[in-house]
Amino acid sequence: MAGVKSGPNPREAAISRVAAGASIEDTAQHFNIPPERLRRWVGTAATPGDGASQRRRGKQATIIDLAEHTGLSKSVVSRALRGQYGVSADAQARVQAAVEELGYVFNAAAQNLSAHRTNTIGVLVRDASAPFYGEMQSALQKRGSSLAQRVFITSGALDNHDERRALEDLIALRVDGLIVCSGRLPLEEVKRFSSKFPVVVAGRPDVDPLVDSVFGDEDEGARRLAEHLMSLGHRRVAVLQPPDQVSPILHRRTGIMEGYLRDGGVDVIVITTTSPQDVGRTVSRLDESVTAVMCPNDRYAVAVLVGLKDSPGRLAVTGFDGVGGISNSLIDLTTWKQPIERVGSAAVDRLMQLVRQRDAAVVHLAIPGQMHVGRTTQAL
Repeated sequence: MAGVKSGPNPREAAISRVAAGASIEDTAQHFNIPPERLRRWVGTAATPGDGASQRRRGKQATIIDLAEHTGLSKSVVSRALRGQYGVSADAQARVQAAVEELGYVFNAAAQNLSAHRTNTIGVLVRDASAPFYGEMQSALQKRGSSLAQRVFITSGALDNHDERRALEDLIALRVDGLIVCSGRLPLEEVKRFSSKFPVVVAGRPDVDPLVDSVFGDEDEGARRLAEHLMSLGHRRVAVLQPPDQVSPILHRRTGIMEGYLRDGGVDVIVITTTSPQDVGRTVSRLDESVTAVMCPNDRYAVAVLVGLKDSPGRLAVTGFDGVGGISNSLIDLTTWKQPIERVGSAAVDRLMQLVRQRDAAVVHLAIPGQMHVGRTTQAL
């Protein structure tokens, strides 16, 4: 599987499989390890107290052992292990240290597996090299780690077939749920997984009755940017629009921009484009009556600015996303800053709720972003 960042080691995976009810023989054959070795592993998987002496006794650590070791109450330890709210950073760190010292990790996995829990999250990220997806990946991993969840990530510019395989591979790693952060994988494909598995779509404004989603409020962003240009007197505006088959998200986003402009009485020229590389020359040849360009994201906006390098300031230019320092003083692009950190955090929180309560009602959460007015838009 391309781009998987981390995963369980063979020993942990084998012990977890046995804890879930598989036989020693079948598990040994599955992982291609000697059965006697696996029996030794299972007998020493969880080791409370002094590591060496407890391994000899073969006694398994319990949540009571963790509570006694940390000086915390059993309920606090339980909440820390489950990644629930109300646990201080200090208490979380003490519990994690005790888990490692007492060898509780496999016992915890066994307990969770009895309730179909492994404390792992699978994440599909479209392309971590793109600023938006890179920041989203960091936000998802940060929040997952803060909740004592292992986060397995697969990323890369994959086609739809590869992304489906990537999700299947993540499920094979016994993750508790999936977060899908891809603008290309059709929602119908996502629904194949959400019908039988906890799934949250992150960073993509899908509102479907069968799939939970968390995303930045793109309608608000498109409206605010369009209103900003209209307030500056721009009445003939070009909108760069990728085809739906290239990027459903960007196609929808620019369609909303177009709609708000037309509702405001603006003459709109829609320019179909498949990548930022092909827009610079096209925009530089626009009729002089066009005074502004709305771009589907910041990468397109930068490409437009490069294309206008011989006539800077001729066109007002807006972007979308506000990632990668694009709104800093050097470029100072007028853009809509997506709430990526909040979206990533909320997506993980929602997935944890679905893991605990599989029959919870579907939720769609639109999180507001922030307008940044830079020097790339000017009044007529």
